[in-house]
Amino acid sequence: MNYSYILHTPEKLIKIDENIALFEEKGEKTYDIAPFSVSKKVTENGIYRIIELTVSSENDAEVYLSLMGEGEAKFFSFQNSPEDERIYRQSPHDVKRYHFKMQRNAVPMVAAVMGEETAFFISDNPSYFDNATTQHIIPAENTFYLSSGDKGGAPNFPESDHFDPIFHKIGGKLSHTFRFIVFKAKATDLKMIRREAYRAIEKVWGEGSDSLYRAACYAGNYMHIRKNETGRSEKWVVAGIEYANAQYFRDSFYQTWILGEDVADECYRALDYEFKDAENPMMYLIWSYRNFKAGKTVNRARADMAFETVMACMDKFTADGGYYPNCRPDGSFRNWFDICCYEFDDVDAYNQGLCVCALESAKRLGYDIGDRKEKALARYHALFNGEYIPMSAKKQFLAVDISVGEVLYWMLFDELFIDNTMFEKTYRKICDGPSKTKYGIKIVSAPDGSYLPLEAYGLNGYVHEGFNTIDLGRYANGGSYHVYEMLFHIAAHLHGIADAEKNLTERLMIDLDFDGATHEYMHTLKGIGVKANQGWNASIYAIWAEIMKRGKATSAYFDAADAKMASL
Repeated sequence: MNYSYILHTPEKLIKIDENIALFEEKGEKTYDIAPFSVSKKVTENGIYRIIELTVSSENDAEVYLSLMGEGEAKFFSFQNSPEDERIYRQSPHDVKRYHFKMQRNAVPMVAAVMGEETAFFISDNPSYFDNATTQHIIPAENTFYLSSGDKGGAPNFPESDHFDPIFHKIGGKLSHTFRFIVFKAKATDLKMIRREAYRAIEKVWGEGSDSLYRAACYAGNYMHIRKNETGRSEKWVVAGIEYANAQYFRDSFYQTWILGEDVADECYRALDYEFKDAENPMMYLIWSYRNFKAGKTVNRARADMAFETVMACMDKFTADGGYYPNCRPDGSFRNWFDICCYEFDDVDAYNQGLCVCALESAKRLGYDIGDRKEKALARYHALFNGEYIPMSAKKQFLAVDISVGEVLYWMLFDELFIDNTMFEKTYRKICDGPSKTKYGIKIVSAPDGSYLPLEAYGLNGYVHEGFNTIDLGRYANGGSYHVYEMLFHIAAHLHGIADAEKNLTERLMIDLDFDGATHEYMHTLKGIGVKANQGWNASIYAIWAEIMKRGKATSAYFDAADAKMASL
């Protein structure tokens, strides 16, 4: 293939350099292209070349930069291999839009398959380029552009939202820099391409670990970092490519376990909105203590608000230690399981476990919790019906999200709080019956393990309209959620249940076997993974690494994960 460095202005495309021996590039060079000056810096990290192009000008101008490749190859994005021209993007530049139409690429990259060898071109994360990274692939012309800006438009995608061109302002001391990785590897299908992309990102922008599993977890979330276009912090992290440019509370809480304390602090500071509903006030207290423990900032004003909300929710009814969250008038959006409706005086195991963790977090932040933690813990144990801990007091269903609060409690305080017998009975009830399918455990199931009728998710005959398009086995209707099932198995391991690590490993393999990535959920009847590269799944790596660090596990799970990734 032939390679060129390109400078784009609103008026024209300028070739900075062409016929480049891209995979032999070394050192530094400056190009004078009046009125612009472009400097090139190439560094090496093993097989990876990191190329940095910086454009400056004494005069004000608008520009962006590209690597252009031309030649016979089969081109891939991270998502797929397009048959016709496409412009892939990482952000629609609208933090308020949940539904948007855009050709998406979770990792800003292009791969060119040429026989048994594939050339990779991967941009640094979009936050460095005002979220304007694009990948323009033109198969009919055997051409691609890996870019730090956006030419606008959406070829061959008539239903697309409108996209204007985006250029970066330069002039005087203000310059624009574009960084990207180039390398070659043996990778001929999408699973292999994703694996090698993950590996490269971890090696260049991560900790440099040899673990392919860590690479997948870190790289996916690193490429979910965005410039915070609200201005409340410099950066934040999106839950996945499907979530526009908005940070979601609970997702970012999990995602930042692997992104490091500095990014976690940025994302924590971005939480500048009302969070009085669902589990948000409890999670804010937990995150505040996590930040405090790491020596980072704690927003006391907002922590005060969260604490007052938690107290109010515990005092709604009989002050029996139960947590009664704020939710919508129809009983929905009470917790992460948003479209499931509960009675207002119901106590669900997920929230109740988080309540125990939030109260201990509040206590260590200096709040007076009195005897509320003891009452909350007693109320959690009171949910046990003799056979298992149910989804809630009034919804006596099997659910795998019952132990989330306990795992977080262990991470922060090195203790468990669920009775071993209660937990083991619950685990056996779920894992030894039809709740467990070959595509993962149903997020919720009937006491006999079968799929629930839709009315079970409702309240007084009302079922949230969100269920109208969800077939059996999909999403909330019996799908298998990666993060919650994995946390369930982790809790089981911490409780000493012998087959927990085996089940943890098998569940990961279900995702990786599908397409080499982890997903928000697996369809438990069709075996389809939905939302590849879902960010919060990476918390599982970070939590298991901590378990190993405390001497509570061997490397067997990680070894199996790495072996699977290597075999793709």
